[in-house]
Amino acid sequence: MNNTELFEILSKGVLKWNFVEDITDIVEQNNDTKKDNGKKSVLEEIFPPKVWTRINNKNKVITLRQTISREPTYRDGVTKMIITLDHLEQFHGFKKKGICETRHYIYNLFFDELLRQVILLDEDLGALLYRIHNEFKNTIFILKCLLDKAVESSNLYPDSANVNPEFVNEVEDLKKINNDLKIKCRLSNQIYLQRLKKKESGEDYKFLISLKYKYKNLMSYIKRSTDQLKEQMNMMTPSSKTSYLIQSKVNSPKL
Repeated sequence: MNNTELFEILSKGVLKWNFVEDITDIVEQNNDTKKDNGKKSVLEEIFPPKVWTRINNKNKVITLRQTISREPTYRDGVTKMIITLDHLEQFHGFKKKGICETRHYIYNLFFDELLRQVILLDEDLGALLYRIHNEFKNTIFILKCLLDKAVESSNLYPDSANVNPEFVNEVEDLKKINNDLKIKCRLSNQIYLQRLKKKESGEDYKFLISLKYKYKNLMSYIKRSTDQLKEQMNMMTPSSKTSYLIQSKVNSPKL
């Protein structure tokens, strides 16, 4: 498939239409009688007829109309559509992901023809497919608006290429200093908490040791005093003990 055929497909489209017909007389009759044609089919609602006017060689205004084709597509036509789409993808080389206007336009051309074929097979299924397609189209439109606003807001800030490199280096240095200070602050906080825990545990241990030492000294003092008292009592003779008792009774104020 050459480039001429590809451009012809892009200009005419993939969707099949009937031949153009002159409806000037029909329009005049309808204007006279104002006859209602009744309810339109799903295919005509989605793809309404193209109606336009032009001046012919006799300087007469004529009305032309082109309606959508109801001719079904067979397997050969589907294969031709697949080949054409592959050639268009290779020719334009558009990206497969993200928002791409060219890809969106080409895929819409082929989708319209596929929708026409589905409607010819089942009108309800075609109407449902058309609703889903419109929902995706609205979502894409919203995403494009958000992207445009993001691009406009990004243009409010100066371009990084026009910024003085010294300012950029200064900002990077300040970021590094800030990160280092954050790390040091975090480490100092951890060290302080560890020291506080050790201090609390050390003070408790020292307090227990001091109590144990005081108890040991008190017990040793009591034992020493008791031993001294026993030694003094043993050193005293019985006579001396008796005289001591008698002397104490004599000197008692009760006597």
